[in-house]
Amino acid sequence: MALKKSHFQAQLLCAVLAASSPVWVPSTAFAQASATNNASDPSALFDKASEAFASKEYETAASTLNTLYELVKENKGAPLEMLRFNIGLAYLLDEKYPEAEKAFAACVAQFPKGEYTTRAYLGLGRACAAQATPEKYKLAIDALRTAAADPEYRTEAGLSLGNVYMETDRNDEALQVFRTLMGSDVRTPQQTNAAVSVVTLLARTEKLDDLVSYLDRLINQPGVRDAIAWYANQVIVEGDQLISDSDYAGALALYRSIPPRYQILETQGRSIEKMKDEVKDLEEKVKKESAKPIEQRSTTLSEKLSELKNSLDLTTQAKKAIEDKTDLDAALLMRRGRALYYLDRYEEALLCFRTIRTKYPTASDAETAAYSEIFVYTQLKDSDHIQKLAMQFLEKYPKADNLEQVALIAGDGLAQARKWPELLKFYQDLEARFPESPNLDRYKFYEGVAMFQDGQFKQAAALFSSFQKDFPNSELLEDAIYRVAMANFLTGEYKETLAACENYLRRYPEGKYAGDVHYRLSFIDFQDKEEDQSDKIIKDLNSYIDGHPEDVSIGSMLTLIGDVYDQKKKGAEDKALEYYIRAIWASKNPEVTQYAIDTATSILQKKKDWDGIANLHAEIMDKMKGSQLALISSTWVAKMKLRQGKGEEAAELLAKQLKNTIGDPTNEQVEFLIDQLVSTLVPRSRKQISETNMDELMDKLVGILDKAAEGQESPTTTARIYYARARLAESMRNKEQADLYLKGIATTTPDPAALSPALLAVSGEILLKDGDLDKAEAMFQRLTDRYKDSSFADAGPVGLGRVALARGENDKALELFQDTLANNPGMSRYREAKVGELEALTKTGKLEEAEKLATEITGDKQFRGIYIPQAYMLWAEIYRKYGDQKAGTAKVECLRKAHAYYQRVYSAYKAYPEVCAEAYWDAYEVLGELGETEIATKTLQQLADEPKLKDTERAKQAKKLLP
Repeated sequence: MALKKSHFQAQLLCAVLAASSPVWVPSTAFAQASATNNASDPSALFDKASEAFASKEYETAASTLNTLYELVKENKGAPLEMLRFNIGLAYLLDEKYPEAEKAFAACVAQFPKGEYTTRAYLGLGRACAAQATPEKYKLAIDALRTAAADPEYRTEAGLSLGNVYMETDRNDEALQVFRTLMGSDVRTPQQTNAAVSVVTLLARTEKLDDLVSYLDRLINQPGVRDAIAWYANQVIVEGDQLISDSDYAGALALYRSIPPRYQILETQGRSIEKMKDEVKDLEEKVKKESAKPIEQRSTTLSEKLSELKNSLDLTTQAKKAIEDKTDLDAALLMRRGRALYYLDRYEEALLCFRTIRTKYPTASDAETAAYSEIFVYTQLKDSDHIQKLAMQFLEKYPKADNLEQVALIAGDGLAQARKWPELLKFYQDLEARFPESPNLDRYKFYEGVAMFQDGQFKQAAALFSSFQKDFPNSELLEDAIYRVAMANFLTGEYKETLAACENYLRRYPEGKYAGDVHYRLSFIDFQDKEEDQSDKIIKDLNSYIDGHPEDVSIGSMLTLIGDVYDQKKKGAEDKALEYYIRAIWASKNPEVTQYAIDTATSILQKKKDWDGIANLHAEIMDKMKGSQLALISSTWVAKMKLRQGKGEEAAELLAKQLKNTIGDPTNEQVEFLIDQLVSTLVPRSRKQISETNMDELMDKLVGILDKAAEGQESPTTTARIYYARARLAESMRNKEQADLYLKGIATTTPDPAALSPALLAVSGEILLKDGDLDKAEAMFQRLTDRYKDSSFADAGPVGLGRVALARGENDKALELFQDTLANNPGMSRYREAKVGELEALTKTGKLEEAEKLATEITGDKQFRGIYIPQAYMLWAEIYRKYGDQKAGTAKVECLRKAHAYYQRVYSAYKAYPEVCAEAYWDAYEVLGELGETEIATKTLQQLADEPKLKDTERAKQAKKLLP
């Protein structure tokens, strides 16, 4: 692979080759050839050539030296070798490589063992290499090998030779040369340059382990420290080249090897001061040397001075480049982050981008880093971070070129989080902010989507209708027209729906929603109460299905035909069953598939066709392996086997299903399968349960599960086996043992990530009850972060709210409950969240809001069970708090109202011992505040004597207080 030579490398070579030419002084014999005319005066010509070299006028230098050579070539004692060599050097520096080759070759031929022979071979090799042809490369290698045989020029020649090998893709030979040059020490500039070549070669040949090891050793070498600024510049350039070549691992290794900017400047500053002192010292020595007679002068000191000045100049330039790059550290972090991103190491990439955003907010890469951070989170589908960072970006970089792109990402984040009111406002703001934007149709469209998803169907229908007029050429037009139909359909506006559907089919008869539109039209016919449209529906849908066998709506169409036969035509169960089963295999929508399976199973149950159920679900298990539906079907097959008295076969079937899933904490169906497995083992009657040895059953259950978990033993499988044991103990009427097993899961599982959503919810509850708030929070946080779409998702934020209440962080708890309720309509833990909100309102002193909510909860029939006594207890606490704010009769009135609610709880809700006992105790306290000691004591006695409350802590406390 051809590589460009570095400027530093070229300068080093020239310093080596040119070291003696500027200080040569004509000998006496040479001086005798002088003429009075300056044009033919050797000394004048030599001075002119020296000045041309110094001013980098190499063409003049070459021409002058050629004239001088012709003038003195017949003179005895003339330094012809030196002249021939410098002619070659002038051509080389002037980049006239064929002429340089010819001059160096003539020098070698004429003076095969001269003072300049090795340097001539070195120049010849460089001149040939620069011509970059296969023939010239071969000549270059031969010349450089000859030069490298001279110990004095071994490093310089080896450096050039190694680069020629690299340029000719002979990387192994190049690496061998460079490593030979390096030895175990890097001290000289030439060795430092060779070290960088080794780095380049290792990176380019993807020897990553060798590269990392070499970089670790190299950075502390003296030569690298002395040229650290140049080294850093070179490594950055090489890293950038690797990035452009998609070698991200190599680039990352290089970027990580570069020290912080302050360290580079400090190290290089000390090195430069040291070099300046050395230059002064050498200048003094050269000055003293020039005072000597010509015959006694040495060129060695001048050579060293020339080389050192070159190094000082280059090093100073490199340091200046680092000084000018004030945000170098941020730039390197940006490069590392980019490499990490392409290596799919997202968390590390995020750390780089986040550090730039927070630590280097004014760096030139800060905006790019902020955008990159957002982009990585889109890859991770982390809507919370996307939304937060996108909003920050919009505020901080209002003039960014990619502002609208970030805005659209933020909008997508809101949509993924299903925050529809916020999404609507967001796009309305964008529309106002960018009224001339080419994305205006997108803004308007997603305003309609937000309305639609938020249940504002009429408003959405109106907006999408206007969209057709305002944006007739939008690529979203088809979607808008379809959504008009859908919005009207969902509000039962069938006349409007028919018009919208006809509009869609007229414009897009084969459109992407055509199948769904046909399905909706048939569904409207299905709802016709005045005329039976059954035959029309069957005919229309079958006709569409025949012509569009791959349409995504076929599953829905088949189920609708099944519904027609099932509900509209008497005695057509078999026909309905046929279409439901067809829908199972044709549907691409999991919900439709589930509906078809459930309805088909229901028909078979009505027919008492147990074999039919078993066969259907066995086929589902076979054709949908690994899916949730297959797991559910396995329980149906197991039930049928149980019905046939084949309990062991049922257990074996379920265990086989568990084999592939028991170690996966993200699979929510495993606990359901375990429940079914337990049911195959537990006797059916209470009498049989009482006569069965639970330990024997437990051993059998654990044996089955151990076999299923074999080879994938982990905290996940251990927790699930404990769960199975708990379910078995519960089924065997041993709740105390069941609770111990569940508690074992909660307290011994080292990492919440090992638990499924069901077990996280259960463990969180147990830990919260035990007062282990940190561990409980970890369980609920895992649920919130990882399982937002789980059936247990609501347990996460609600649990976090309860943890906050337990810690006394009442404002935080209120925010959690209210946010959860606002953003999760229809949530499964709605009642728990509302009672939590009531408690938070009470504890934050928002008593009027709390009392209003308590009234709503206790008057709402959906709040049954424990939630009602909990609400009454909080209502009582509200009145106690009111009492704390009052005095006299008003205070007494509040306390009596509180007592009435406590009395209501302990009289009517003994089914909830803990709550009931707490009501007795609180009533006792209130009576004490009212000064009614005798009644208070009787209340305490009732608490102590109530058999149903004997195991509660409050009952135990009551017994201790009573005489």
